[in-house]
Amino acid sequence: MDDNDLRRDIRDTLDELDRFFEDFQKSIQDQIRRTVGDAKSAAAPYVTGFTLRLEPSGKPNIEKFGDNAQTAGFRAPLSEQFVDQKSGVLKAVFDLPGVSKENIEISTTDRNLVVRAQDGSRKYMCEMALRSEVDQESAKADYRNGVLEVSFSLKDKSNKGFRRVKVD
Repeated sequence: MDDNDLRRDIRDTLDELDRFFEDFQKSIQDQIRRTVGDAKSAAAPYVTGFTLRLEPSGKPNIEKFGDNAQTAGFRAPLSEQFVDQKSGVLKAVFDLPGVSKENIEISTTDRNLVVRAQDGSRKYMCEMALRSEVDQESAKADYRNGVLEVSFSLKDKSNKGFRRVKVD
């Protein structure tokens, strides 16, 4: 097999992949139109997507964002978490374009974070399981240019409250 044959085989393979992805995209669009068409008007845009990340442990993490029929018109924002064990901080970042900071509600426990924002037709809601236990009293939030950043101090892992009990 000479170089021209090899190039032609590679080109044919890439052309076949292009056709596959075009067909795949059309089938997804048709499925979304059929599924969403009943729930919303055809003129309203429908946004959905996913992020795929590798955790530091090497485990893949897939998170969905976008419109969600179960949350009554709320859109799940694109979000991400960062844990810095050295400085003892967990940061959660959310993309919330089109809302003002006065319309953002944040509630938290030591293992969970809920963000809700609504401003006109822009409605976002996200419930996030935190990767580490945090001190909820240390929560600080900053909102700039459509990006919300919530920071927490990690919960002290020392044996506070630990007590030995003597057996009599």
